[in-house]
Amino acid sequence: MKKWLTNKPFAHRGLHGPHNGFIENSPSAFRAAAQEGYGIELDVLLSEDEKAVVIHDTSLERLTGLPEVVGNLKAREIEKRTLKGSKDNIPLLKSVLDHLPENTPVLVEIKGDQNRYNELSKAVWQDIKNHKGKIAIMSFYPGIVRYFKERHPDVTRGLVATSIDDGDLPPDYFDVCFQIGTIKALKVDFIAYDISALPNDATLFCRENKIPVLTWTVRTEAQRKHARLNTDNIIFEL
Repeated sequence: MKKWLTNKPFAHRGLHGPHNGFIENSPSAFRAAAQEGYGIELDVLLSEDEKAVVIHDTSLERLTGLPEVVGNLKAREIEKRTLKGSKDNIPLLKSVLDHLPENTPVLVEIKGDQNRYNELSKAVWQDIKNHKGKIAIMSFYPGIVRYFKERHPDVTRGLVATSIDDGDLPPDYFDVCFQIGTIKALKVDFIAYDISALPNDATLFCRENKIPVLTWTVRTEAQRKHARLNTDNIIFEL
């Protein structure tokens, strides 16, 4: 078991929200999390020129008000886009990692929405391979986790999962038996499971086999209590 995965709670997309006015996945939110002693979780997508961009949505609309698509823009263009109600611009993964203290652990969720698993995984690898701090990749998409298992097996890797089907992923991904099979086949170092779907056979399997169970997204005291009973660490928002 990699104990650093359970030593510090992880701030979901950085420490952001009404309490501090910072925007999700922004440099300010990441700095705030690091200053408070938390780890950070962040999302990455691929720019047109195949750089890892720190943003959750494939469209810039929600966070910038601009009707643009991440995959249609070069990294240098994306870096100029300002996040709504903020002085922060959308960062690249390399920039975020370069500015973080080494003692801040990082979870990089690699999004599969663009269907460019290998290209995005390669871009992430280029940015994390020389990072001095603790870092892990994770994804809902087994193909992305498999990329790292086969090409860069020393990278800490996790499966993101839920059993609640929201229609955004293939039906198999929500099947607990499929998830257990994926955990075994890919020899993941941890699992990050939906707080609303705990506990279940997949998380019980992990705990019985000393595979750390993290949970997302913890927002209430009731959820914190539920997480303490069923998981090893939280990915949270205040």
